Amino acid sequence: MKVSQRGLVEMNLDAQYKYVIIGNSAAGIGCVEGIRRVDKEGSIAVISEEKMHTYSRCLTSYYIAGVVDDEKILFRPKDYYEKKKVTPILGKKVVKIFPGENYIVLDDGTKIGYLSLMIATGASPVIYDIPGNNKPGVFVLRTYEDARRISEAAAPGKRAVVMGGGLVGLKSADALHAKGVEVWVIVTSPQIMSQTMDRDGAEILRKQLEENGIKVMTETNVEEIIGDKKVEAVRLSTGQTLTCDIVIFAKGVRPNISLAKDAGIDTDYGILVDTHMRTSVPNIYAAGDVAEAKDFITGERYIHAIWPNAVEQGCIAGQNMAGHDVEYAGGIAMNSVDLFGLASIAVGFTRPRGKDHGYEIISRSIPEKKFYRKIVLKDGVIVGAICIGEVEAAGVFAGLIKKRANVSRIKELLLREDFDYAKVLGEGLIADTSYFATA
Repeated sequence: MKVSQRGLVEMNLDAQYKYVIIGNSAAGIGCVEGIRRVDKEGSIAVISEEKMHTYSRCLTSYYIAGVVDDEKILFRPKDYYEKKKVTPILGKKVVKIFPGENYIVLDDGTKIGYLSLMIATGASPVIYDIPGNNKPGVFVLRTYEDARRISEAAAPGKRAVVMGGGLVGLKSADALHAKGVEVWVIVTSPQIMSQTMDRDGAEILRKQLEENGIKVMTETNVEEIIGDKKVEAVRLSTGQTLTCDIVIFAKGVRPNISLAKDAGIDTDYGILVDTHMRTSVPNIYAAGDVAEAKDFITGERYIHAIWPNAVEQGCIAGQNMAGHDVEYAGGIAMNSVDLFGLASIAVGFTRPRGKDHGYEIISRSIPEKKFYRKIVLKDGVIVGAICIGEVEAAGVFAGLIKKRANVSRIKELLLREDFDYAKVLGEGLIADTSYFATA
């Protein structure tokens, strides 16, 4: 090897690109579009272990339910790579990054050089170490292939156990129910949606599930998956045995940091990045569910594993890779789910614990209308909100969080069912609503 005048190591490579992106989902595509805002011609390669064209992971449960098909699940049109002048390298896994030499190695031995590298490797579902966890009939829901396999297994008369009461678990349960499957949701904690929803809100959602035929068991674990050649039942911590054909692990995800860690890039729970989405290696960036980036409310690093944050982070990283100077203001948690026509949205910091001091909580519940609203404030500024039933105001709350507007004088209005943009404008808290466009 020898060093060129540009300071790059010259060596025998199979291909060389100005930009290499590992990951073909929200952050990876956001990165492509960020690069193309600045650099219209620089060569780009997008590498993904999946063979599928870029698609929306948010729609995988709708694919199971039959609401979307192979066309509607796509995130961008089929001619996207061609129009953006991108070389897609699909069905190949990156097994090694060599930061000092600026190249990566694929699982087939191919060596690809880069000037700037983006790591958008996402996260993988957690499969708990219990007996029977590898039997046919056990699934996770993360990818298109996962959704396709679950869809093929789901049919009227089948019975399913969904392990986990978070967003993925509830969406999986809803999708299976739509296919005529009898569903149990098994939750370790005392409530569903424990990471984003408080007990009062969670109870409304639980009742909605149960009223529509989905059974929910809290403070319960699956201790064994039973069956000779395939799933036949599960044994619970209560001693009860549930007969079933399908088991879905939906108990969280872990960021895929091994590539970065092995390359000597700084990691903690995720890959550590600065406000430019740059890692500890100057020409390597990270974004999306793998990146531990700035939280808008606390200023500390955190992973907000939601689609809009991943797209935004990727776009900012792409612009910086291409030579612009753009900073990430920070992510805000936002989770939404519609269960049998009842919509709910949680945005920002919604669950202060005993150790969290200085927060004020106001709430209103109208059980007969399935209406619930909770606002978390600090020093008169909204930092979090939960909306169930009437969720149109959630966008206003997200905008107020980003604006850091002091709402002390309109606190009594925040809990009204008809709270909207007009009431914010009428109080003169902001001059216009333009900033809500990105809320």
